[in-house]
Amino acid sequence: MRPIETIVVAGAGLILLGFGAGWRVRRGLPWVVVALAVVHWAVEGHRLAMWPAYLIGFVAAALTLVRGPARAPTWGRWRRVGRGIVAALLFLVAIPLPVLWPVMKLPVPGGPFGVGQRWLVVVDSSRRERFLPDGVRRFPVKLWYPAPPGVTGTRARYGDPREMAGAALPVALFAQVSLIHTHAIIDAPLAAGDRFPVLVFSHGYGGGFGQNTVQMEELASQGYMVASIAHPGEAAWAPFPDGTGMAMDTGITNLMARMAGEPGAEKKALESMARLDSVPTAAGRVAALRQFLSEGPEPLRSESIAEWAADTRALVDLLATFEHGGAASPFPGRLDLARLGVFGMSYGGATAAEFCRLDSRCKAALNIDGGQYGGLVNDSLLVPFMIMASSQARAVHGPVLELARGPAYLITVPETTHMGLTDLTLAAPRLFRWIGVTGALDPDRRQSIMTAYTVGFFDTYLKGIRSPLFDGSPTPFPDVVVVRRNTP
Repeated sequence: MRPIETIVVAGAGLILLGFGAGWRVRRGLPWVVVALAVVHWAVEGHRLAMWPAYLIGFVAAALTLVRGPARAPTWGRWRRVGRGIVAALLFLVAIPLPVLWPVMKLPVPGGPFGVGQRWLVVVDSSRRERFLPDGVRRFPVKLWYPAPPGVTGTRARYGDPREMAGAALPVALFAQVSLIHTHAIIDAPLAAGDRFPVLVFSHGYGGGFGQNTVQMEELASQGYMVASIAHPGEAAWAPFPDGTGMAMDTGITNLMARMAGEPGAEKKALESMARLDSVPTAAGRVAALRQFLSEGPEPLRSESIAEWAADTRALVDLLATFEHGGAASPFPGRLDLARLGVFGMSYGGATAAEFCRLDSRCKAALNIDGGQYGGLVNDSLLVPFMIMASSQARAVHGPVLELARGPAYLITVPETTHMGLTDLTLAAPRLFRWIGVTGALDPDRRQSIMTAYTVGFFDTYLKGIRSPLFDGSPTPFPDVVVVRRNTP
């Protein structure tokens, strides 16, 4: 929690304790809470989780005007018990809520560079927009890049609340997203030096292009140009730099709602994935994976994976134009597309592998826990390939690893769910850990594992800097399971 709101919550807690225990509550305490709440609104910004604490302070202050100075209670036993119950219930709402749902704090990037951020809009006039009655395909991109060390300026906001809420949840629940500041400086100058390798990222189905900001910022600080795509119609919200945006298509939201509403759907999917481990032969496991993926609905099986791979291709084409000084290039001569890596989370991870199967410009691919839709289940990759798996979904990735013809790794993050491999693990670290949304692993450690293996993989295969995480040396993460294929 932030400093001023911590004091506001503590003050509201003292008011409730006094009310419930029948203590003489000093008249000034509620007004101190009110004053601090006003300062908190002005300095730190208000948020929904703090509203119960605000109301306790304001109501208590108003009662002092009506009743005058607080007096010792003279109520009978049962009324005192009732006061205690009411106070306890209010306490259980007002105090834990802002603690369990804090304003997310991103870890400080550890590389030698600062981090800059700017927007791009890619227009692919060769394709029609699937989710609009008229128009060509266009999509927004956020670009994280190396900036001079110590660069200062306006820090970029984490994102739009609609990117987190999607179509299923009230946007008000995620309004505090607008209070999160990243470490990236808007339109910062590019760091001096050589040309930088380029990485392209795709989000999960129904996700947003900032969902793995921790990794974006770290990679930029380590000397990578990182471009993250929001795929319109299938992102929760695809915001454009002019303030407009495109929501997820209603047909897609209805499809996802039907899938989620099927009785025991998640349990059945996890059981089906786990059964892949029991198949005795590699060929049998690949066949079982193909069957598992074929049971998914369109557009997941082929239509969307082709669209997202085409979005990736259109972005890389634009970046190539930028590299040669065309299209009002922000970074002429500084993009090293000969060292192009593609990665993504969930469906975006499947997209990364699919693009790298089809486009020889890709030199390394990383799939973060994505079911491998597309043509890779009937093909293989020659470029270096890493799959970062949650312990929840590890079994679905083994057959894909067995198809790889180039250097390949399966990295399993322990005690982690699928959603734990995003920034969500930091959004409500205690709450989501306790209820099992992100898994039992400590959130900071999980982010450290993800960042270390992501940077180490791309350093090894795009920069030629061999990481100890991949050469068999002892690592700081002995609980991470690493399976190798076609490596020394």
